[in-house]
Amino acid sequence: MRFNQVLIRDTEGERRLEINQLPLRLGTATDCEIRLPGPGNNAVALIDELDGQPFVQPTGRAASLQINGDTLTTSRRLDAGDELAFFGSRIIVGSDGDALLLQVRLEDSAYVTRPPELDTTDVAEETIAPTAFQRSSDVRTETQAPARFRWQTAVGVAIGVLLAISWVLFTSKSIQFEVQPESPDDVSVSGGWFRLPIGNRILLREGAHTAHVTRVGFYDVDQDFVVDDTPSQTIRIEMRKLPGELTVTTLPVVDAIVTVDDTRVGQAPYGPLELEPGTHSISVSADRFLPFSDRLEVPGLGIQQRYEVQLIPRWANVDIESEPSGATVYQGETRVGETPLRLELMEGSHTLSVVRDGYKAWDGTVVAAPNEHQALPLIELEPANAQLLVNSIPRGANVTVNGRYRGQSPITLALSPDVNYEIGLSKAGYGSATRQVRLESAASEALTVDMTARVGKVTVSALPADATVYVDGRSRGTGTITLNLSSAPHRLEVRKDGYQTFARTVTPRPGYPQTIQVRLLSDAEVAARGTSNTATTSQGQVLRRIEPGSFTMGASRREQGRRANEVIVPITITKPFYIGTREITNREFRKFRPNHVSDNGLHASLAGDLNPVVNITWEAAVEYCNWLSAEEGLPLAYEKKFEKWQPVEPVPDGYRLPTEAEWVWAIRYQARSSAQTFPWGPRLPPRRDSGNYADKSARELVPTIIPGYDDGFASTAPVGTFPANALGIYDGGGNVAEWVQDYYSVPTPGQVNPVLDPTGPRRGSNRVIRGSSWRHAGVAELRLSYRDFGNNGRPDLGFRIARNAK
Repeated sequence: MRFNQVLIRDTEGERRLEINQLPLRLGTATDCEIRLPGPGNNAVALIDELDGQPFVQPTGRAASLQINGDTLTTSRRLDAGDELAFFGSRIIVGSDGDALLLQVRLEDSAYVTRPPELDTTDVAEETIAPTAFQRSSDVRTETQAPARFRWQTAVGVAIGVLLAISWVLFTSKSIQFEVQPESPDDVSVSGGWFRLPIGNRILLREGAHTAHVTRVGFYDVDQDFVVDDTPSQTIRIEMRKLPGELTVTTLPVVDAIVTVDDTRVGQAPYGPLELEPGTHSISVSADRFLPFSDRLEVPGLGIQQRYEVQLIPRWANVDIESEPSGATVYQGETRVGETPLRLELMEGSHTLSVVRDGYKAWDGTVVAAPNEHQALPLIELEPANAQLLVNSIPRGANVTVNGRYRGQSPITLALSPDVNYEIGLSKAGYGSATRQVRLESAASEALTVDMTARVGKVTVSALPADATVYVDGRSRGTGTITLNLSSAPHRLEVRKDGYQTFARTVTPRPGYPQTIQVRLLSDAEVAARGTSNTATTSQGQVLRRIEPGSFTMGASRREQGRRANEVIVPITITKPFYIGTREITNREFRKFRPNHVSDNGLHASLAGDLNPVVNITWEAAVEYCNWLSAEEGLPLAYEKKFEKWQPVEPVPDGYRLPTEAEWVWAIRYQARSSAQTFPWGPRLPPRRDSGNYADKSARELVPTIIPGYDDGFASTAPVGTFPANALGIYDGGGNVAEWVQDYYSVPTPGQVNPVLDPTGPRRGSNRVIRGSSWRHAGVAELRLSYRDFGNNGRPDLGFRIARNAK
């Protein structure tokens, strides 16, 4: 039964409503469009339309609404002749032309007072005779005797009142509240006009009520319940403990990172941190200290806990003394001081050298244990009566004696006579060299080593041809040049006025020539690329052009939070495409489907005009894409086959959902060679204002939150509130998760050859969902490689659009 208007006939007359004024609320509340007499003050049902067909949907816990004699428990389509009944009131469904007719009949309502019915049978007609007029002077005042039997009237009234009270008491229902944990601070009930506590029970009238329960250390509970015709009912109420508050400090006070339940929360001292009651893991890490980990029982109940971590140094103090003093101490190739010296050595084995001019060097190995002080025996340096001056060309080569570092050339070495030594020299970009030396007693000799530069050939081909090539800040020519450079890192630049400068670091490799081709972009080209990278729909939505590229989907097994469905697969996208810079909003979606409601009673912000549309299925998302394509005269990207929407093949130019591979390339990789772990960077926690995730504002709506994070939005935020990624795409992580085009499956591991332009399996039972949302706080969900799937809408699930690019 299709209709364009709604016609209501009731005791007030006729009312006509347009279809865009739906839904109609039906119930006892004052704001209901169809108000019926009955218990309580609430709406019991909604009358709405879907695809031009009327339907009725129960709301709340209303169990007194019937349709055609059966209790209404789920949504039902309405047909002509259907009859809704509510405590005797009836609504008869019919049609009047193109209007849905709702006739409201209250004559049988149990809550309408009817006039008394008079028995007129056997009543004879009575003639009323006129009374003769008398002058006032002829009228005598008569004094009426006081009425007798007044006490009988009072007794009758009292008996009537007692009977009424008895009726109320005996027809009320006995309700008992079973609260866990026991002994709440206060239990109260609202709703209805009568309530009488009797011991641990309360008498209530039939209808809808709300129980209010409070207890220190627990969340307040407001639980709705319905009193039916059962004489006695037990209402069970579970109270939830408030979270505890934990503050973590360290002794000594150092820069330490605190991790709770495998989530990095911040730097110590950190807190107060809200934690749900139960057992939690805590770990603390700091440079130069041993890692700490423990498990802590959090009682919750709003109790504040302070947890002090005693950090144990990872180093040991090592005292070094020499005779004579003033000798230089080297740890490996690093000069660390002069004797006498207290040296902090990290746990493990260390090579030390003690060197003084005119004395033989002392070399030794020290094993340090964490936090265990030790003093080396006195090092008695022996005089050396042989010296060797070591020079190198160029200067600054590292000098070793028998593999032990002694310093940089030029350097004078004190050696023992008649001992064979191997002198080693090395310098970055030059070959290493060794020399064998044996000195006689009292000898003083010099050794000079010409270090041969290790060079590699680098050819730079620059366009425009008159662009200048710079190496380490020095001009080396223009156009195409070939350079022999030492095998050390060099800074390469190509410059020309009016063009963007090219710069990179190059390390030549001897025997492996390198060619670097450079084409500078003019300032005009850069500006032109910036303005042509976007497209705009007829509804004003901006899409970003994404160029083709190769990348890898999935995540390494070593990545924290990685799930089994994140199999690594090499991907190549061969064609450019456009993807929406913002998620589709409620305002945009209602242009296609005016009656869509996103909040569904969960949170008012979900229905904001500029907030992303949610509570939609995958089918609704692709139907919007087809509608938008039709608005612009573009070919539709989806067609129905066997009552299921399927992508059209080959893919036309109409609007569609992005494929999973396109989503990953645009949002996780940002069309670059490397992927991000999280939307904000490589590690937790998120930076301030980096996105809309499960934070302090959402603690009443979600089971867990990101400790210490507050983005200011309990549910969804207006699209584009937080910073965009490098491509100008907003909310790739957070706000809402997003439908993509592919059927869901787990790829086969071990694929080596890249998959070209993948669109997922050809059939399946679920669709892929990508990205985190305002309800996510865990390390697994917050990662950009996180994959989810489903069929139904959710309050944190929306979509963005895409289309082909030429």
